[in-house]
Amino acid sequence: MHSILNRVFSRKSTSSIAPFLLIISVIPFSELLFNMLRHQFVKGIFTFAFGMLIFLIPLVLFRKHLRLYLFFLIPILLLVPFNLGYILYFHSEMSEATILMIINTNHNEALELLRNYLVVLIIFMVIYLAALYLLYRRVPNTMNTKKTVYVSSISLMALAVSPFPIYDHSLSYSENIRDALYDIFPGNVISGINNVLYQDKFVKQGESERKNFSYHSWQDTSIKGKQIHILIVGESSRYDHWGVNGYPRNTSPNLSKRKDLVSYSDAAAGGFMTEWAVPLLLTGVGADHYESNFHRKSIIGAFNEAGFNSYWITNQTDYLGYFKVHSLEAQKGYYLLTDFRSTKNVVMDMQLVDTLKKILNQPGDKKFIVIHGLGSHYSYSARYPDQFDVFKPSNKSVTTKLTDGKSKNILINSYDNTICYTDAVIDSVISLVNKQNAFSSVTYISDHGEDLMDDSRGLTSHHQGSPPTKYIAHVPLFIWYSPKLQAKYPDKVANLVQHKDAKISSQNIIYSLTSMVGIHYPTQDSLKDITSAYYKDNQQLIMGESRKVYPCPAFK
Repeated sequence: MHSILNRVFSRKSTSSIAPFLLIISVIPFSELLFNMLRHQFVKGIFTFAFGMLIFLIPLVLFRKHLRLYLFFLIPILLLVPFNLGYILYFHSEMSEATILMIINTNHNEALELLRNYLVVLIIFMVIYLAALYLLYRRVPNTMNTKKTVYVSSISLMALAVSPFPIYDHSLSYSENIRDALYDIFPGNVISGINNVLYQDKFVKQGESERKNFSYHSWQDTSIKGKQIHILIVGESSRYDHWGVNGYPRNTSPNLSKRKDLVSYSDAAAGGFMTEWAVPLLLTGVGADHYESNFHRKSIIGAFNEAGFNSYWITNQTDYLGYFKVHSLEAQKGYYLLTDFRSTKNVVMDMQLVDTLKKILNQPGDKKFIVIHGLGSHYSYSARYPDQFDVFKPSNKSVTTKLTDGKSKNILINSYDNTICYTDAVIDSVISLVNKQNAFSSVTYISDHGEDLMDDSRGLTSHHQGSPPTKYIAHVPLFIWYSPKLQAKYPDKVANLVQHKDAKISSQNIIYSLTSMVGIHYPTQDSLKDITSAYYKDNQQLIMGESRKVYPCPAFK
């Protein structure tokens, strides 16, 4: 890059054009930083140079208006600090997943995550914008035509040959060019926005198809009396931090004592973020057929057709996002919204249990209830009341940043306390249902897991999706069954227990839960049903960044 500049610009012209080049270099710098942090040094230099050349292509068109060109780049330049922050704190770049989280997160929830970084971000933004302004004032408005033609030509040639090192022969040349541009900032952000808009359009187009979709489901008529079946969708809970699953800390004192409860050792999430994981869990279409979930109803639809009253209870913003089309299938919804400021209007998961009590006292002998809680959603210490502050010090008393490696023990203490609280919530649900003396079941599965600075990369939360780590992919799955269910279907329960170490995915939930409670429909698949003797290990696929599908890493 330096040699090209020396050939194109004289010393005098180079010094005058240097502020312009410095401003342009800010954009691809995030690519350099991202790859350097991942120890991909050659790729970092290559993507930085490539990104630099891309933004020099229009130089010939703006040779008389260099400042105007920079003015057009303002939206991208304003995104740079956020992309840099995302890389530094979460070791990931902005992408479609980031766009989705921004769209489907209310401002108070976002503030909860950013609270500890706001001061640093504001200071950096002030310095950054001041530096850009000072550089901008030194940028000449014109540049020699011959030299700009040379630079633009070289840059265009670089774009033309860019796909060849990793050319995908299944795509056209133009599609390879597009992918090369979408692979780096800000192309990845533009690609993310395009994908989100496409998905929104796809959701709307599938509305009539979903409305007319039918499982043609029915239930075994020999089942008599009251029936209650509950599906609890957890949040950011990882398998290996549950005491019942062998974690050294006793984070699940209640479930560890539960009889008729099966914990599955090899269960996988379908997606690395909630917006994808929950629709996959509810519909069972599999990560490799994600878009087909927009053309069909979820497990709620199957229970509705079988004569159940259906309910959706949540303290998350489930009226937003890609799974709202399925949450709205429930005949009645209870949205107990949290403002995420952690000071007022905080709806903790146990309050969802209070709502469950009211539903159980309502008329109706057949009830299917989905509970979607906040679980272990960051900020961890805001997810549980003081009496569950078991492991200390935690963020209840000490303020730390999510990505502060020196405070890892405090972060993990806070996270483990959320598991203790979730254990109490699940146990309370089981107790309530058990008292009903009904043909019943309670199933818990987390949407995805969480990174907790488990290795040298220092990853936190669940931002790493290319590919997702095993800590994000490996999720807890518990199934409790009532004495009446066991008496009615002893073989199904025996198979549930037999498959506790089998390879399972959230994809199996719809097939297994419907079968377990005696619901049948033509497309039910015994190979995907863990209550069946014919169950076959799931291939365990997970959707990562840009909806790319990965095989889950080995959990054992």
